[in-house]
Amino acid sequence: MKHRRLGASSLMVSTICFGCWAIGKGGWGDDVDDQESIAAVRRALELGINFFDTADVYGDGHSEEILARALGSPKNDVIIATKVGNRRDEKGAIRGDLSREYILRSVEGSLRRLNRDVIDLYQIHRPDDGTPIREAMETLMECVEKGKVRHIGLSNQTPEQIEDYLKYGPVVSLQPPLNLLYRYTEVQLLPFCQEKNIGVIPYSPMARGLLTGKFTEPVQFPQSDLRREYFLLKPGAFERNIEAVMALREYAEELGSTIAQLAIAWVLAHPAVTSAIVGAKRPDQIEETAAAFEIELGHEQLKRIDRILMSAQYG
Repeated sequence: MKHRRLGASSLMVSTICFGCWAIGKGGWGDDVDDQESIAAVRRALELGINFFDTADVYGDGHSEEILARALGSPKNDVIIATKVGNRRDEKGAIRGDLSREYILRSVEGSLRRLNRDVIDLYQIHRPDDGTPIREAMETLMECVEKGKVRHIGLSNQTPEQIEDYLKYGPVVSLQPPLNLLYRYTEVQLLPFCQEKNIGVIPYSPMARGLLTGKFTEPVQFPQSDLRREYFLLKPGAFERNIEAVMALREYAEELGSTIAQLAIAWVLAHPAVTSAIVGAKRPDQIEETAAAFEIELGHEQLKRIDRILMSAQYG
């Protein structure tokens, strides 16, 4: 497994990051088994993955708890990233909350569930228009000073918002969406992060399963599965994208890889990207996707991928 430095931090993270959204069970269907999730995390460790991304809102803390159970006693060579800022109200709806009170309470909750003394990377999950950025960052900096957090990261923020955060303290990473079918992040966000030495850890490199090639027909997801609302999988969008997926799968086979591996390798090929967040619910899933770090796409291969996408999507 290859490792890269995360922005200006001291963290050397594996280029494959194990995404723990699915193992939290909340919003990823009903077929998530805790024992399989634990086995998947342990298989990731065996494969050399040292970077795990979760959030307090994934299964209302269940993801953090399962990750802690899988890892066992705290290990210095394992890097855990979690998030704060999504708060569930009494009706079950999620809203943004980056108030001082909520951050201080949340960091203690995550530390307890993760069975850790310090969080390696504590990320703001999403913007909160109700809390000044200064208040949020000063609170996070206080957590750093008290030794509860090592580094601060952001998720789902614009360059303008990142600039505002940087006024009040260092930010070492950003977590945006990026995949072969959603490339808007490439235009401004990735060059901005590269210039500022902010590590980029994209999520959804496989477009929530669309870029695994397993969906060849429109899928009706159950109510419990948030993928039913994912714009790339919705009727209309799915039909526009499936031709590109099939063409990319053929090219992946030509290269001796799966389409999922090709999709992850494409994300990792961007010079601004540090690590790709890859979700898994079972050991066999992480075994396949972790192998993507071995695929190095050169200039001609990247151009070929662009041509495939242009031909499939625009004729």
